[in-house]
Amino acid sequence: MKKLINFIQFQAVWFLCIFGAAHQFELMAILISVGIIAWAILTSEHRMHDYVIGLIAVIIGVALDSLLISQNLITFTTAYWTSMAPLWMTPIWIALALTLQSSMSWLSGRYLLAGVLGAISGPFAYWAGVRMGAGVFPDFVTAMICLSVIWLIITPALFYLSSLLKARHVHSSN
Repeated sequence: MKKLINFIQFQAVWFLCIFGAAHQFELMAILISVGIIAWAILTSEHRMHDYVIGLIAVIIGVALDSLLISQNLITFTTAYWTSMAPLWMTPIWIALALTLQSSMSWLSGRYLLAGVLGAISGPFAYWAGVRMGAGVFPDFVTAMICLSVIWLIITPALFYLSSLLKARHVHSSN
């Protein structure tokens, strides 16, 4: 049941942030998402892990999304700055990180499968966000190819980092 709740939490944060950006209520979407994330962390069995992997995911996400913007692969809808990753992407990255030891834990250690699924689902998530109005692909094909390659690498990397953190936490608590 916890994994199902975690999956629903991720989907809720993703949808809220995308919909909020597309319809000019991104700050409200961020605030609601922060509440969902706070609840997820407070009820987590891996609280310290979740804090750290969430921070790592935000750093990776801001760098990645800012790179995509600088290379003109995507333009995000935002009321604030346009040369960096929008603030509303931050809760999405944190919520994604919170799935690594929960609803997506079945991919842990299966790096090739994680990469293949990431290469499909990562670009699809961006495309769905664009279709909902949260961004624009100046060149759809190039963006999708680049996103596939990026998510082929990032997805297993996040699982690897998550497993290192989990092993470190288990080792330090013994």
